[in-house]
Amino acid sequence: MASIFMTDIPNSVNHPSLSKELAKILHSPPFNRLTADERMNFHVYLHRKRGNRARGHKGTGILTLPTATVAQYFLSTYGSPLRPTLPFDYLGGHRRMAFRLSNRDPEPGIVPMILQTPYAGDEAQEQEKEEKEEKLADLVQASSVQLGWRCRDDAVSIEWSSSTDFPHEEAGDHAERLGGINLEFVEDTRELWISLPGSFISSVPDNGLLSGILSLMEPTLHIGLRWNRVQRLDFEREQDNRPAIVFDLYRPPNFERRQASLAMFNSFQDDRPIRTPLTSFPGSHGRVVPYASLVLRVECASTHDFQTFRRMANVASFPSPTYIYTEPVRRHLFSQSSLCQFDAWVAQLDWPIAFQLVAIRDNLYADPIELLELRGRLTIMEQEYGVAKTSEILRLFRARLATLSWDGEDERGATTVPECLSKAAKDVTELHMSLRDQTRNPGYFNCYHVTVTPTRIVPDGPYPDQSNRVLRRYAQYTDCFLRVAFADEDFLSFRWDWGVQGEDFVRLRVGGSLKNGLVIAGRKYQFLLFSQSALKEHAVWFCRPFTESNGQLVTADTIRESLGDFKHLECQPARMAARMSQAFTATEPSVTLEIEEIFPAADIERNGSNFTDGIGDISPDMAAEIARSLQSRIGGKKRFFVAPSAYQFRMGGYKGVLAVDYKLRDMEIKLRKSQSKFTSPGTHEIEIAQAFHKPKPVYLNRNLIMILETLGVPANAFIKLQDEAVDDINMATLSLRDCASFLLDMHGCGTSFRLSSVFFSLSKLGIGLRDEQPTHVLDDKFINRAIEFAANHILRVIKHKARIPVKGSYTLVGVADIHGYLKPDEVFGEHRGMKSDEDKYTHADLLSAKVCIKERDKKTIWIEGKVLVTRSPQAHPGDAQFVYAIGAPPPDSPFTQERNPRPNSIVFSTNGLRSVPSMLAGGDLDGDEFNIICNPALWPPSCDPPAAYPPAVIKTLDRPCNVNDIAEWVAEYINSDILASGMISQDLLIRADQSHGNGLMAREPGCLKLAELASAAVDFAKSGTPVDRKNLPTPLFHRSYKPDWAIGEMGPGRSGQKTYMSKTAIGKLFRRIDLSNADRLADLQARKEHNPHRAIPRKGKARRDMDELSRELERLTVTGIRRADSEDSISFAVRNRLRRYVDVDSPIQPETANVAAEQFDAYVTELRCICSSNTLSNKPLTEEEVLVGTIATKTSQPRKRQNLMAQLRTQSDELVKRIKAELAGERSGSNDDDDRQSRGSAARNGSSELELEEWLLRSWVAWHVSIPKGAGDDARFGAKTFGIIALGSIFECLRELDERDRLAGGI
Repeated sequence: MASIFMTDIPNSVNHPSLSKELAKILHSPPFNRLTADERMNFHVYLHRKRGNRARGHKGTGILTLPTATVAQYFLSTYGSPLRPTLPFDYLGGHRRMAFRLSNRDPEPGIVPMILQTPYAGDEAQEQEKEEKEEKLADLVQASSVQLGWRCRDDAVSIEWSSSTDFPHEEAGDHAERLGGINLEFVEDTRELWISLPGSFISSVPDNGLLSGILSLMEPTLHIGLRWNRVQRLDFEREQDNRPAIVFDLYRPPNFERRQASLAMFNSFQDDRPIRTPLTSFPGSHGRVVPYASLVLRVECASTHDFQTFRRMANVASFPSPTYIYTEPVRRHLFSQSSLCQFDAWVAQLDWPIAFQLVAIRDNLYADPIELLELRGRLTIMEQEYGVAKTSEILRLFRARLATLSWDGEDERGATTVPECLSKAAKDVTELHMSLRDQTRNPGYFNCYHVTVTPTRIVPDGPYPDQSNRVLRRYAQYTDCFLRVAFADEDFLSFRWDWGVQGEDFVRLRVGGSLKNGLVIAGRKYQFLLFSQSALKEHAVWFCRPFTESNGQLVTADTIRESLGDFKHLECQPARMAARMSQAFTATEPSVTLEIEEIFPAADIERNGSNFTDGIGDISPDMAAEIARSLQSRIGGKKRFFVAPSAYQFRMGGYKGVLAVDYKLRDMEIKLRKSQSKFTSPGTHEIEIAQAFHKPKPVYLNRNLIMILETLGVPANAFIKLQDEAVDDINMATLSLRDCASFLLDMHGCGTSFRLSSVFFSLSKLGIGLRDEQPTHVLDDKFINRAIEFAANHILRVIKHKARIPVKGSYTLVGVADIHGYLKPDEVFGEHRGMKSDEDKYTHADLLSAKVCIKERDKKTIWIEGKVLVTRSPQAHPGDAQFVYAIGAPPPDSPFTQERNPRPNSIVFSTNGLRSVPSMLAGGDLDGDEFNIICNPALWPPSCDPPAAYPPAVIKTLDRPCNVNDIAEWVAEYINSDILASGMISQDLLIRADQSHGNGLMAREPGCLKLAELASAAVDFAKSGTPVDRKNLPTPLFHRSYKPDWAIGEMGPGRSGQKTYMSKTAIGKLFRRIDLSNADRLADLQARKEHNPHRAIPRKGKARRDMDELSRELERLTVTGIRRADSEDSISFAVRNRLRRYVDVDSPIQPETANVAAEQFDAYVTELRCICSSNTLSNKPLTEEEVLVGTIATKTSQPRKRQNLMAQLRTQSDELVKRIKAELAGERSGSNDDDDRQSRGSAARNGSSELELEEWLLRSWVAWHVSIPKGAGDDARFGAKTFGIIALGSIFECLRELDERDRLAGGI
């Protein structure tokens, strides 16, 4: 490897043109014979001019070549004055380019990149990029920058102006030297930046050279907006020869302060300025920016500047401009007086109403003046309807305002703000309020949400969310709690560009909010705590003081004090917060124990390893009682077809897993010391976080694939599995049954609507897709699109995450062999499916375990022989180990005495020197789940020793910590998480990829260091000791070079980012997946060509539709619409099943049909809110997306989409359960607390016959109500999914009826 110094490079020669000419030389004889690859790789770097605004190069550069031999030969040919002429010689004058050996070693990041990656040959793309940069190189000068509000009449009201806070005339000539206000297009990041002089620049005296130097060091203020945030572009006619540009934005811009780095005076250092994100600029900007930030108006300094911008906006592909001839107005919508008047009003209102009004304003759906004009109507509404119903009206009013277009009509028929309010009031029926009621479901509550962004505080909700111990304790005061998340302006996790001081901003914005509290609708909310899962989403709990019915004042401090005794952790803020967070884990209540039923048990410890870390024991009777409790919820979805053998739980200061022990009797449990984290007063209620009642599939991931490939598993093994998965996906799109089993069940799509169960039931009736050639063809465009969404969702995660299913393998919870029967050196029979002489291991070499798989209506499987066990997230080559599964236990083993031999769990040995879970990415038995890989094709020849890191250093203060210390720790956690998730884990994979050529991959020393840092980053949640960015190893390649699989869904992104074709298994897998169809669906959702929010027809057409529906209902019988040629295949196939239980000749009662229509309307109203609140774009989700439980929009942060999908599924699941409960006669407002128990025992209770038939009838009518509403081009949004809910209810009721008849001897 050698570097050649190049001088006298003409200014007209750019990087791609020079690279292109050098490639012609180096890829031709004799140079192409000097290396193994005829198209040798090389690197060209041109020294750029100094200064932030400098363009072009300095006439010098570095050429790095792969070997010294090539360099010597090149210099012998082109290093002398008599060298051959190059095409660009003399372009810069009379001097020719010169080449000489550099006196510096090649840059470390360039060397392995040249040696291990092929020549890319992307000069054409680079040339296009540089040409585009040249077209965008001009500065546009402006006289003023303004923030405004787009009014209903399309006028722009100016609410803030730079000329007010930063008047140019004060700065005089000094401001002119600094350039005043400038607009700059940055093609690398696809951003437009507007620079303003700092507010105190005028104080710098004019002292010649010193003044000039100081002025260069003065900070400047900047407004940045991404090109894709521009929704609309208006060009105003000239005012005083100063035309204006108006940007309408999807999201607020970024604000920051920039200061020149001292490195600008050192030619060998990075001279990029120091960038600090800001919440607002000084002055009145801070008052206005939370509200008037979606409209940006720039007055150009001259017509020439305007023409320059117009040309560059076209190059940057901004939206086509609209030329307007209206002047801006100043309506003072967000003046100090109007904001104070609004705040004073809402502070006097009841919280639910006040929250919704603030949410409307802070989501930028209406200005304060508009809302103040509704005071009289809202007062009358509250008097007439009460607080709860009025607040619900306002929530739906907010949803309507979100879709109200500025030219006067929303997508559902409303034309004005008052009309939106009136229509929202009509939407809130008694049935709708019943669907929103969570009082009879102690596992859930309606949660208020707030998102804190850099510039705004955005309220949302309330939406159904899983409750926790604290919220159940204060069930009557849940409106005093807020779930607060911290995110950027796109509601994504914080991510910072290189050079941005993001850590300090997080400490200021997040830490400041936690320490100072938030004022929402005149109420002061204080930071309370968090759960561990919520903290991973950068979300915490806030609460405000309230007084209980007994007169006791409750505050954030008193709640924390009531959780337990944390004296032993009072100087360790991270550990104390982690222990307190147990009380906020999302759980469901189950049973309450007496103190006499709880017994202590000793941990099994040896050689410094705890073999029972986090696990306790529970009697079979207690386990059965917990299962009964969980399945008795109203509208509950839990049905345990196999009794759970273990539960993840919380109880006071205890946490972990309770596994069934057949030796315990009655209602006993045993808890170990490792499960006790603190002492807690109160009842001994067992709170269930998870019930392990069925096995989960195993999916590969990129980390695991990289580890296995490092250990010797060939790429073809992964490719074969991925190809099989793709074939299964393609086959599943042709068959309802295959779709149910593979797309839905295996990959978790459609779970909220129990879609797989509906598809299976339809298949049993002979209904299928056209390619199946069924008895009844289901030819429904909506179902076909939903299947397409599901298939492409799965393909997307396979491509970008390598989430490939491994058939015949299982993910199971880990439990301990408390009997001590399993021993590392024991042998139990032959390996299944393997010849013993092919196995290099003897049984004595393997760790032992017991694995039992039991699924509904399937034979019990005992896994026997060698298997590979691992646990996510994998980072170290030793995070996968072989164990020996003993199969069915011998007759003399203690396992044979168990009535329910711990199915769907992996029982680890408690013998040996070290526990197996601790060998697998530092796991334990407090709920960790382990992947049991039974496919020999994925077994490496051998496993590396497991990692053994020293315990993390616990951050300890020299004083008792307080809530501010916890707040500071939360801010540091977010900074650490940004580092860990955004840099360490990705850098480890990239580094291993770049070490493929030397065969080390994950064993490369830098990868091992990153694995250790990843472990430390995970431990930060408990240790409080952050990972220092300085400890990250130097990248092998230059940071701008990444493997092709690392570009993400959004593509290369920054123009300066380069990719190479990865030679690893991950790269090969990535390139085999074609996502063109998935991208089409994502674009379709973004453009909204298929608009799920169809406008409800109004006036005459609406009347005709109602008449048509009435005629259809008149013809409706129990068997559906009287026989017609147009009867759909589902109705035709299902009605024969109904004849057994329902009188087919009896006409439908009008009141039953009306109830079904009301149920539909209530369902659709809530579904719209769900679709609008869980989107990554500015458009609501489609009905197909909500049915499948996916989000098609592409994003740079898949984790955010995963979190939104989980929220989407939770909310839609609760809605579906409520509709099904209505169809089954379980109205939430019912006084009969035993509704579900009585219906659930219908098969054993003859008196419930009429109830089951009525349930079936209501479901059948609901199905037929959905048919006309979902037909044709004007199909109502929600009709299709409502019909699927009705079908699911029909099939569930039929199963109950069949079971009743079977028990009665009828079948």
